[in-house]
Amino acid sequence: MVTVAPERRIIEDGIHAEMMPSANPDDDLAMHNRRDPYWDRLWAPGSQANWMTGAIARYEKAEGINRGNAKLNLEPEVALRTLTSNRGRTDRLGAWGVLDSWRTVSSEQLAAFTGCRYFLDPNHSTLAASFALDLIDIGTYPNKSRPNPGMNRNVIYRTSNSDTFGKVIEPTLTGPELLSVTAGHPWSTGGQYDRHNILSTELALRAAEYLPVGAVLGEKLSTVDLLAGAGLGKKLPKADNRRADGTIIREDGMRIVFELTATASASFENKVRRWADLIAARPLETSGLTVVFIAAPHPDRAKHTAADPRHAIYKKMAVVLRDFPGRGKDSPAARIGVAHWEEWFPNRHLLSEAFLNLEADFAINDATGPDRWVTRGLLNDYAFEPWHTFDATAVLENAPLLAATPHWMRKGDHTHLIGSPMDRAGVDVPHPAPAKPHLTKGRPLGAAVGNGGEAKLPPRLRINW
Repeated sequence: MVTVAPERRIIEDGIHAEMMPSANPDDDLAMHNRRDPYWDRLWAPGSQANWMTGAIARYEKAEGINRGNAKLNLEPEVALRTLTSNRGRTDRLGAWGVLDSWRTVSSEQLAAFTGCRYFLDPNHSTLAASFALDLIDIGTYPNKSRPNPGMNRNVIYRTSNSDTFGKVIEPTLTGPELLSVTAGHPWSTGGQYDRHNILSTELALRAAEYLPVGAVLGEKLSTVDLLAGAGLGKKLPKADNRRADGTIIREDGMRIVFELTATASASFENKVRRWADLIAARPLETSGLTVVFIAAPHPDRAKHTAADPRHAIYKKMAVVLRDFPGRGKDSPAARIGVAHWEEWFPNRHLLSEAFLNLEADFAINDATGPDRWVTRGLLNDYAFEPWHTFDATAVLENAPLLAATPHWMRKGDHTHLIGSPMDRAGVDVPHPAPAKPHLTKGRPLGAAVGNGGEAKLPPRLRINW
């Protein structure tokens, strides 16, 4: 049977992001003032950035090939002092958390996530010291033809392929600090697929800015195990190391897992099948799990059909779904959708109504060919009622602990979520009592002094953004 994909909906116009209220409190870092990683033609002719690593910089300096940037060529002792000082500690943890979770980000995205404009500049002390110690690599877009105002908005960052974090940085962090950066998982090393990662990061940022969502999670916390295994208190039939590109979590806790693809490669059908297997084994009401594949080809691709991966995505999905009969709410057909970047964002800095409702196509009609696909919004047109034993919103309560969460979604003191070291150790806090209470005068023994209120844990044992 020949499967025909529906024609892509052509959206002539959209709403300029400048006309939409953004949750980002810094307008200069909002979507309409960031470079558009899709429409600004930053990636021609390829999808890889031009990278400089600390090791290359040191080699070139030693060989006299390139004296380099003195601010980036710090001695290790100087760099470590910078990265262990109290000054700028909260922003520094935020930067590491974002890079650990998303792996590759632009300077504008890093500044938007953390709320720290200094990260627009690769010479900033945190970034320069992180580069010198091989924690991060610094790169530039292949195509920098459209300059933007700011310190250096052509710069991008990724985690280095080194063991520096575990050996050098982790021993200097308190438990709450390490939790906020890594979410209790090993540090992510080595970025890959630069255009792909930055588009994924941008999608999550735009969702956090303009949609009524509860949280956005990066690639690191979008693993199959967290989405359908240990994250649900269950065990997967077999180990699965897959990661989605990111997860948007609705305010009711439903997970919208997204996968971006510029091409429908030979392995794509197998990827869809593995998601379908997983979804078939995890009912919506006890997992909240949905998946959307987003076609994101280069905007200057050839005009013929084969140049757009969307058509191959529909075709290969249809092949897989034939092995999963049924169109009910728990079926893979009803929980795996297809969208297109250009339908959600029809031009530079434009948002469409399709994005504002996260519209995608689902193969839920009994018809064949293009008539089997139905468009519905994952935000407003998709019902979700969690089973009474499934606390779907627990993730929303804990997301503010993470430095990778956009700063406006994590403001406040969240220490109560993890407790004090004594709480975690199961030890009662001692409450000294006077030996002769009938003779005691003045304030109670152990009470706080001054105007600071009750005594609190020191800052580095709290998570307070």
